Amino acid sequence: MFAHLYDDVDPSSSYTTSDAQVLWMMNHALEEETDPVDRHGQQEFLGSADYLSNYGMTRLIPDMQAAATEVLKGKQLRDLFNTSILHETIVQILNMFTTMGSPHHWVNYLVPENAMLYKHQRAMSNISLCPDFSKLDQLMAETRAVLSSDDFGSVVEISLRTMVDAVMEDIGVQPGGGSLSSGMPLAKLLPRIAQTSPLLLEQPSRNRFIQIIQSLPEVELFFTLLYANISP
Repeated sequence: MFAHLYDDVDPSSSYTTSDAQVLWMMNHALEEETDPVDRHGQQEFLGSADYLSNYGMTRLIPDMQAAATEVLKGKQLRDLFNTSILHETIVQILNMFTTMGSPHHWVNYLVPENAMLYKHQRAMSNISLCPDFSKLDQLMAETRAVLSSDDFGSVVEISLRTMVDAVMEDIGVQPGGGSLSSGMPLAKLLPRIAQTSPLLLEQPSRNRFIQIIQSLPEVELFFTLLYANISP
């Protein structure tokens, strides 16, 4: 598990070269002591980082669309939206999305709900996979436990609120006819919202929204405590 710490070392952070070397040595020692089967499971777990883009998005997008459709039901393109109404509408959509289905259902977008099915999908694309997936099962279960925890839920809530505020700032400063503060028809507002979408999907190194979330004290504290409790 020290591999996560080593991979996350940022050259611009407070880590020194010796700090990175210590992390590398600890990770290297762990790999030498780890059973090959367990080590393979760890590598498979790291390979699951693309689960959201490969599998989760196919469920997330229609679910988010369903939440937006429910909240916007009855709205007309001529209806006027100002800053407060738009902010409230976005929050309502997020609340609808996060409360749809079973508690913490959104975790299934990030981590496989059925580990056996996911392992089968992975095996179909890589015939060299080891048949013993006990370590992968363990890591998947631990990850789901963290993502389903109340502490992580609080971090997500704070992050979403911060994201909404940042998105509102971007929409408010976009050029175009009409003023959001005084109100504009939904038909004119939708293109502004669409222009903001690509900014949300920029690479992490250039993504202003991710950088804002990373700098939140609550987020920093959560991951500090999480890493402090990581055991091999």
